[in-house]
Formats: sequence, structure tokens, C-alpha cells
Amino acid sequence: MGTAKSSDYNNVSVDDLQELLEKLTAQQQQTQTDLSTANGLLSSQNSVSERAQTALTENLQRTQNINQALANSSTSSAQKQQYQLELNLIELKNAYNQIMLKNSDLLTVLYQSRYDLLNLKLQLQQQQFSAVQEQINQRNLAQSKDQVQQVQQQQQGASTTSDYVQQELDRNAQLSQLLLQQTEKTNSLSQDELRMSNVLDNLKQTQHTIDEQISALQGTLVLSRIIQQQKQRLPTNLNIQGLSKQIADLRVKIFDITQKRNELYDVDAYINKLQQDEGQTFSNTEKTQLKNLLTERRKISTDVIKSLNNQLNLAINLELTQQQITQISDQLQSKLDQQSFWVKSNNQINLDWFKMLPGALRAQFDGIGKKLGFINDPGDAPYLFGFVFLLAAIGGVIFKFREWIKHRLSLIHGEINTLRGDSQWHTPIALLLTALLSLSGALWFLAFCLPIGFFFFKNPSEFWNWSLQMAVYWWFFSFALAILRPNGIAVRHFGFSQDNADRMRGVTKRIIVLVVMLLNTSIFSNAVDSGITGDVMGEIITIVALLFCIIIVAPRFRKATENLQDSLAQTDGDSIIMRLVRIAILLMPIILIVLVSVGYYYTALILINHIIKTYIAWVVWILIRRTIYRGISVASRRLAYRRLQEKRRQQQASSSNGENGSGEDVVQISEQEEGLAINQVRSQLTSFADLFIWTALLVIFYYVWSDLLTVASYLQGVTLWSQTTTTDAGTVTEIISLFNLLVASVILLITYILVRNLSGILEVLIFSRIKLSQGTPYTIVTLLTYAIVAIGGAWAFATLGMSWSKLQWLFAALSVGLGFGMQEIFANFVSGIILLFERPIRVGDTVTINGSTGTVSKIRIRAITLIDADRKEVIVPNKSFVTGEVTNWALTNPITRVVISVGVAYGTDLNLVKKLLLQAAAEQPNILKDPEPRALFMAFGASTLDHELRVYIAQVAERTNTIDALNRRVNDILTENGVDIAFNQLDIFIKNKTTGEEIPFVDATKLGIIKE
Repeated sequence: MGTAKSSDYNNVSVDDLQELLEKLTAQQQQTQTDLSTANGLLSSQNSVSERAQTALTENLQRTQNINQALANSSTSSAQKQQYQLELNLIELKNAYNQIMLKNSDLLTVLYQSRYDLLNLKLQLQQQQFSAVQEQINQRNLAQSKDQVQQVQQQQQGASTTSDYVQQELDRNAQLSQLLLQQTEKTNSLSQDELRMSNVLDNLKQTQHTIDEQISALQGTLVLSRIIQQQKQRLPTNLNIQGLSKQIADLRVKIFDITQKRNELYDVDAYINKLQQDEGQTFSNTEKTQLKNLLTERRKISTDVIKSLNNQLNLAINLELTQQQITQISDQLQSKLDQQSFWVKSNNQINLDWFKMLPGALRAQFDGIGKKLGFINDPGDAPYLFGFVFLLAAIGGVIFKFREWIKHRLSLIHGEINTLRGDSQWHTPIALLLTALLSLSGALWFLAFCLPIGFFFFKNPSEFWNWSLQMAVYWWFFSFALAILRPNGIAVRHFGFSQDNADRMRGVTKRIIVLVVMLLNTSIFSNAVDSGITGDVMGEIITIVALLFCIIIVAPRFRKATENLQDSLAQTDGDSIIMRLVRIAILLMPIILIVLVSVGYYYTALILINHIIKTYIAWVVWILIRRTIYRGISVASRRLAYRRLQEKRRQQQASSSNGENGSGEDVVQISEQEEGLAINQVRSQLTSFADLFIWTALLVIFYYVWSDLLTVASYLQGVTLWSQTTTTDAGTVTEIISLFNLLVASVILLITYILVRNLSGILEVLIFSRIKLSQGTPYTIVTLLTYAIVAIGGAWAFATLGMSWSKLQWLFAALSVGLGFGMQEIFANFVSGIILLFERPIRVGDTVTINGSTGTVSKIRIRAITLIDADRKEVIVPNKSFVTGEVTNWALTNPITRVVISVGVAYGTDLNLVKKLLLQAAAEQPNILKDPEPRALFMAFGASTLDHELRVYIAQVAERTNTIDALNRRVNDILTENGVDIAFNQLDIFIKNKTTGEEIPFVDATKLGIIKE
């Protein structure tokens, strides 16, 4: 079969050509199906050696197990017969695999030949299809040209007609020209539609092929090379722009021309309307000519509408085809990215790798040499040098004004932290000037690289792209170093000490070396045909750069950031982030070295690229954050300065009016209160700014890492287990993949982080801004902790296929069984929930239960912890607080009463005693005036007049100290005023039974009658 040409179908009618076109379409679809089948066989054959080797190894292991079972005397005869049959089957499988290995080359040649034959057949069918379509387009174009010529001949032969007839002739000529233009556009669209259809067919073929190759070559280096090749072959920038607008315009044109054509069906009415509009009466000859012209116009309009409808159908089909191409291309790109990320791209670094290293390096250097050369069009040199001159000139202008920019920066630095000169715009302007000052070097670097790429590289676009990327990084790091220079923005604007700035500058210089090495690891991967698989030079550079990061960069970065944190006022969030960054900068290089060593070089490159972008985004975010914070600080300082000036003006005005003091109805605000108000404004502004700043950081990180989120979906194909679930719709098989396990792990990790940091988060966001009653924050934190643990656990279990509908019966059984066996524990748990909701006891309350008094420190699931006066922790089960009698000293009112009992001797002035007791109470600062203290005469004792002093104190914690101080004062004040505090006294007498004489015991001791 030869190559089809358009001229081969000159003698075929248009209808036959259309019929042939439909047949060719069906044939192409059948060939595409056959080609997919052949490609599947070829892909499967390419991996037959790996699959056969794996099967032989598995069969050998199974044979050994069966022989051991047969040697066991306990094996029954039926089992032995079954094992013998299995051995026979294994022998047949081994024979089949041996035959497949032996004839693998022949089968590969056969399948490859069949694939090549079908591919050639498809190409010939596509060529024939194109030839037939081209012939149809030529026929339509020739027909349109004939109509145009006929109209032109009519126009030339009607030179003696009237002006109105001539106008209609001109309209017909214009419509004929429109028909010719639309026919050409229709032909162009049909060619585009044919081209895009071929692209779509190839993409569908590639999609089917790549699925089979992934299935057959999973885990091999061949798959990695195939993936890289397929990624390079994906179509880019093939879509025709503006199709949607073109379709809308075509619909409007079809509507307008159809409306005008419909007016021509009644020619007489059209002529009459024309006579009325022109105010003329046409002769019979003119009417006859007009009728012929209008009839011809109606035919031309019909052809135009037909052409426009063809265009509309082609445009719609073309747009749908483009959408399919975009969708399939995106799906393929996503699938290839997933596979390339999780598949080994290189050989492991072992002894064999070192043996092949010299040859691989030599091949890569040879490939680099082949890329060098001068084969570019010299005619493009003037444009190139014009652009180079423009870049150099811009850099020169910046360099010329370098001193002026430095002088302007010095003026701005000098006004920092001054009341009148400082402004919120100083830092943004200084940053812009510093960025402008750093731009000249990057522009000169780019101007230097452009001619090198043009003259010394066969494909200069690759070198130019590299040059542009390096120029951008040059600008960024020059800008970062300029910020950290002595007395620069970091020192003058952001409050860095000069020592910290110098250390960060030194770390940044080493980071520059690291980033340059990492960015240029894979620039020569295209030097060899194997691509990134043979990029041993890049592997070496990557490992060296990562070792440089571990040994040089990480220790200096840790030391510099720790010193910076010590000197600056860092929040808890900043400290955590810096700690995570320090850990990451140490662990990430180790992980990346391991990835490169085991063969995941491409995966390591992707991660390195994202880490570098994350670092740059983080640095830019820090600069923006520091700028915003400084703006808030300047605004607060200027607000305080304006308030101070206003206060001084008010004082001067008061002095001039002779007002030496303020009226009783004027409330004076102290300077301390003004300072608190300004600090509150500053705190609120900072909190409001933090909300947007941290949100922006999360958005930036998501933007940087979003393309790798789709890569994680590859894990959905790694099945861990499956389970069958019966639903209303029938039996459903649910597959649990490695991706589900990853999601469940992330959920549990987030739950753990939230639980550990919940109290601090709520304290910063809510509790510090809202005044709550005692113990309420603890209750909220505890209940939210239970809720988060429950929700996180349920969500994680549901992700792993263990939904509540499957677990509820297990929980019900456990609840019943444990309810009997662990009744007290469940009772305490429920009691703890009741205590948290009802809140009769709060953290910080002083309670008395079962004779134990202490302060509540913890309310847990099982028990409540009290701390008594001896600082001992008393563990009391929750059930005791619900079912027993509990005294809460400060549940609804922390005010408690203290009673001091004192007895005075008989004969004491009672009014004086009452006065002294009240005076002692009034002298104690902790005793409340409302309710007021009371001194009461309670009873006549055996030897005392009993009094009670009843006072009230505000807090339970003040009770002991108040009792001590009040007892001491009562004793002192009664003694000072001669009031005896009566006490029980026992007098002993010795009686002589003979004489009846009685002597006091004390006197008998003195006389020596009784020896002590």
C-alpha cells in the first residue's frame, strides 16, 4: 500500500468521498483497538523474565514446603495425594516458565513486529483519511470559487443596469466573497480537527499503554525510564485559543444570515418593500433582474449557512476534543508524576555502582560535549545583543545611582526609632531600595550568560532557562545578604544585634553554596540517552551537598538561631517553629541521602526542589512579618506621643485659665492607665495581623507543596486488606489501602498535637481575652479534650474501614461485660462527667470530704486530686463527690466566717470587752467591713464570761493567717487594757485526819512537809 494523495481521488464524487471517510474512521478505531492489544502483549513480554524468575522462586519455596509435609508421618493419605497433585502442577508451571524464558526473544520479536505492522497500518489509514478530507475541502473550495466567478461575471455584464440593481449585484458579490472565506475557514478547521483527533487517539493509546506497562514493569528501572520518556512526549500548547468566542460568533452569524435569507423566499414582497424604502417604482425589466439576483442570493446564503453550520460543528467537536486532550493529558501527567515519585529511578549505590561509575561519568561528559557547538542562526545575533545591551544598561543605571541609594538608606536608618522622623513606610521603602541595589549583579550575570548560550550551545533555550533561574536566585540571596550587612535593615529596623546579624550572614553565605549545588545537580541529566537514570554526576553532587548541609550548615544555623531567639522577644509559636526548622535542617539531608543511595534519586530531586522553594517562601514571609510588626510598633509609639502632646496642651490650657486642680466631676486618667490602653491597642493589632500572617504562611506552604498532594494518591493502589459490607444497595467490597493508613496516622497525629497543646491554644485565643469564672477554663479544656479524642479516634477508625455501625455491637458487649466487672470504675467515670458538666466542684476550690480538706488540683476520669495543707496529694474517687457529703468552701461565694472564742474573768467590764474585740477586728486588713464584725456575749461559763468575735474574710486562702493574726491581736489588746482572760484553776489542799487541819499543797511543798 503506497502513500495516499489527494489527487488519487479526483474522479470520485463528493458523496462517495463522504462514505469513504466514514469507513476510514471505523477502520482507524478498529486498528487502534488491535494496536492496544498488541502493545499490551509486548509490554507483558518485556517483563516476562522478571515474572518467570519470581514464579520459579515461589514454586521452589512451595515445593520445599510440600516435601516437608509429605515427609511428616502424621499427614493423611488424602492430603498426600493432594500435595502430589500440587507438585505435578508446579512442575508443569516450571516447564511453562522455562519455555517462556527460552523463547522470550522470539516472542518479543513477534510481538514487536505485530505492533510495528499495526502502527504502520494506522499511519497509512491516517494519511488516507487526510487525503480524502483534503480532496473534499478542495471540492468545496472550488465550488465556492465558481460561485464567486459567476457573480463577478454577472456584475461585469450588468454595466447598463440601474443603480438599485447594481447595489444588489454588489451585495451578491460580497456574499460570494463571504462564502469563499467561510469555505477556507471550514477547510482550516477540518484540518485542525483532524490533527487534534490524531493527538487524542495517540493520547488514548498512550494512556492504555502506560497502564499496561506500569502493571507489567512495576518496581523496575525500566519502568522509570519509560515514565520519563512518556512525560517528555506529552503534548504541550496544542490547544487552539478562542474557540468559545468563535462558536458564539458563528451562532450569531448563522442567525443573522438565516433571517436575511428567509426574507428572500417571498421575492415580490421584498421588492415591494425595497420600492417603499427607496421611494421608487421599478420597471418590469428591473424587477426581473432583481428577482434573478435575489434568487441567486438566496442560494448563496444557503451555501453560506451550510458552511457556517459545518464550521460550528467542527468548532464544537474541536473544543470537545481539546477538552478530552487536556483531561487525558492531565490524568497522564498526574499518573506519571505519581509513578515517577514512588518508583526507583537509578541503581542503588553499592559496589556495582562504583564499578560502573568511571564509564558512566565518561559517557555523561561525552554527552555534555555533544551539546556544545555553534549551529544557531547568526541573523538572530542583533536581537540578542540588543537585549543584552538593555540588561547591561539597566544594571549600569542602578550602579550609577548606587551612592544615592546608599545615602537615602542612611537617612532612613537614621530616622528609625525617633518620635518625629520614624514612619511605617521606612521599612518597606528600605527593603525596596535594597532589592533595587541588589538587582544590578543579577542583570549583569544574565547579560553575560545570554551570549554564551547563543554561541556555545546547540540548544541555547535550555542554558537560557538555567541562566534566568540562577539570576533570580542571585538577586534573592544578594538581597538577603544586603539586609544582614552591618547596620543594615536587620539591625536598624528589626532589632537584631550586630553579632546575630553577622552570624546569620555567615550562615546565609553557606546556604548559598548549598542551594547552588542542589539546584545544579541534575542540569546534565539530559546529556545521556538514559536521562536521569544515568545521571551519576548529579547523584555525587547531591550527596556531597547534603553532607555539606549536615556538617557545615546545620550546626551554624542551630547556633545562630538559638542566639537570635535569646536576644529577641520570641513567642511560643516562634520558638516551636524555629525548633522544627532546626530539626528539619538536620534530618532532611539524612533522609535525602538515604533516598539517593537506595535509588530514589528523582524523588530526592523533587523533594529538594520543594524544600528550596519552602525556604525562600519562609524567608520572604519573615521579612513581611517583621515589617508589619515594626509598622504596628511605630503606630503605637506615635499614638502614645500624640496623646502625650494632647495632655500637655490640655495642662497648658488649664494653667492659662487659672485652673489649679480638677473638679470633682472630672475623672483623671493616670499615665499607667494610658500606657495600658496603648499596649492593649498594640496587642489587638498584633493579634489581628497574626491571623492574616499565619494564614498567609499556610497558604504559601500549600501552594508550594500542593502538586505533591496528588502523588500521595498513588498509595491508594497499595491494598492492605479488603472487607465486604452489606448495605441497602447490596454487597460492597471496601478496600483499605496504604493511603487510608497514612490518612489515619495523620488524623491521630493531629489529634495528639491538639490534645497536647489545647490548653495553650485556648489560653492565647480565648481565655486571655474573656474573663471566666474560676475553674471554667479547666472544664472547657477537659471536655474539649474528650471530644477531640473521641472524634479523632472515630475518624481514624472510620478511615480504616471500622465505622461506628461495625463497632457499636462490640462496644455494647464490652459495656455490658465491663459494667459488671468494673462497676466502680464506670461509676467514677460517669461521676466525673457529671462533675464537669454540673460543676459543683472546680479546680482551685477548697473542699472537705470524709474528713479531708484540700484544694482541688485535677479532675480526671476516675478521681479528683486534692492538695492538703501538708502538700500531700489526696486521691478521692469521683463517686464520693456525687453520692457523699461534700463541703465546698467557695462554690457560689468565697466569703467565709471566722469565729474567735474568748473568755474573760467575772467582774470584767463587758462593754469594754466588746469594744476591744471590735477594735481588734477593725485593725485586720483581711476582714471585710460588709458583713460587719460582731462581738457577742454568749454565756456564763463555770469560771469565765464567754464571748465570740465573728468576722468575715473574702477568700478561703486567707482564713488561717487571719485567725492567727486576730488571736494575737485579741490577746495583746486585752492584756494592754487590763482584761484578764479567765482559765480553769485547780487548788489542792492537804488535810490532817487527826486534827482536821487543811494546808494548801503549795504551802506544804514550801515547808518541806511534802518533798517534790
